[in-house]
Amino acid sequence: MHKTRKIILTIVISCLAIGILTCGILFFTLKNIANADQYKLGNDTVTSIKAVVDKRKITSISTETSTYVQSKSITYKSNSVLEDLEKYISHLTKKDGFTLLKNIDSSQVSSVIQLGKNSRDPKQIIVITITYDSFGYTVTLQKGEGSLPMP
Repeated sequence: MHKTRKIILTIVISCLAIGILTCGILFFTLKNIANADQYKLGNDTVTSIKAVVDKRKITSISTETSTYVQSKSITYKSNSVLEDLEKYISHLTKKDGFTLLKNIDSSQVSSVIQLGKNSRDPKQIIVITITYDSFGYTVTLQKGEGSLPMP
């Protein structure tokens, strides 16, 4: 009986340690992304929204890589959604060389913005899709095969 308690206690302590370690890694990963001035997609970097409008609360992050497309999505909470996005779009189009494919629709409470740019990698394109509502926005960066016409 005493041996069984030791085994159960060891299992419980191990599970707690793994849980604490996982939470710590997640916390530091979120903190690094929240403080990053750039998003990275392979050989390309894109100015982060934090670099343009200051730090916002991140509510979720996802990264996905398939055979043809790299994708990263970061969801932010904000009290100044339209102002943040107007500043960010202005920065991306004027300083980072992005082309606006679909602009803000300020008459809609929720909508989609899309920008594109040729990648540093040949025959690759970066597309930024921003979905937003009155509480926040999700910035999704995708990199895959394609190209935009040169301006």
